Amino acid sequence: MQAQTYRYFVVTTLGLENICANELNRLGIQPLHIIRGGVEFEGGLHELYLANLWLRSATRILVRLGTVVARDFPTLFQRLSRLPWGRFIKPGRACEIRAVSHGSRLNHTGRIAAACEDAMVKALGEKNGTTGPVQKVFIRINDNHCEVSVDSSGELLHRRGYRHARVAAPLRETLAAGCLLACGYDGSLPLVDVMTGSGTFAIEAALIALHRAPGKGRDFAFMNWPKFRPGLWQQLLIEAQRAEKATLPVPIYAVDNNPKAIQAAQANIESIGLEGAIQLSCGQMQKLQPQFPKGLLICNPPYGERLGRNASLQSLYHDLGQLYGSIFTDWDGAVICPESELLKATGLSFEPLLRFTNGGIKVSLLKKA
Repeated sequence: MQAQTYRYFVVTTLGLENICANELNRLGIQPLHIIRGGVEFEGGLHELYLANLWLRSATRILVRLGTVVARDFPTLFQRLSRLPWGRFIKPGRACEIRAVSHGSRLNHTGRIAAACEDAMVKALGEKNGTTGPVQKVFIRINDNHCEVSVDSSGELLHRRGYRHARVAAPLRETLAAGCLLACGYDGSLPLVDVMTGSGTFAIEAALIALHRAPGKGRDFAFMNWPKFRPGLWQQLLIEAQRAEKATLPVPIYAVDNNPKAIQAAQANIESIGLEGAIQLSCGQMQKLQPQFPKGLLICNPPYGERLGRNASLQSLYHDLGQLYGSIFTDWDGAVICPESELLKATGLSFEPLLRFTNGGIKVSLLKKA
């Protein structure tokens, strides 16, 4: 009997689509289409579970439930009620329906969501509940074509479960991982997280170097589906554990001049069980010296926009240029920041590897040329 296959859409931060597609390829999953904001692929539950378990740069993974054409609400209700809701949603399950509409006669998103809820009740035979885990449903209407998707991830995938302590302007875990992958980081060379903050770069680097699945310690929405296969999930966890390395092949250093940042990073490192693996240091980056001939320097410095005064950061970026260009001359260097006047203060040439938005600010991942 042939296994049921579905069409999936991996949602990513704008700019990380190709990184995510490369990750899927490494998992043995062939991307179908790379489009703005994500990647499509096909497969069964095995591929869906595997992608949720292993993707480092993804935001969430949706199942395409189906597409219907409707120009009025009665037709929308009738056609939505024929979709295979029972494969993914248990009767009485709490659901959150999010609708958007462009270029359609059906432009009232509240009525669209209500029609969808009524259709689900008809299909499942029971009203949606109000308690327990919430299943998210996404409806997108373009030119009267209504595409319905069901979320398989639950909590967004950047929520690995380790970041309990925070500092100002933390970098999202999926962004940190995506930047590391874009730099070609695989754990074979040392890494220095120059302005570690809450330790996100260092922790994500350690997860990559140890070949540890980022989703192995968390729950997913698909675990509450009627056709959830716990045996398959457990087998994937066993395989992931077997593939994991016991120790880091080379050191990872996390440095910050703020003691509170070091405390936050330490707490997060301990929460994911990496204490002793990442070497934390409270001190000035200007005093760093390379302990190895090759490696990767990376950081997410202040951008200036948050402070409103770029002049106060000129000295910081100048020192960053000295560190990257004169002290760690033979190391690769990457920085996340806007392509602005501040970058010129480094005195170095950089090439953009990625462009995305962080905290509402347009930034780039720039690698030392």
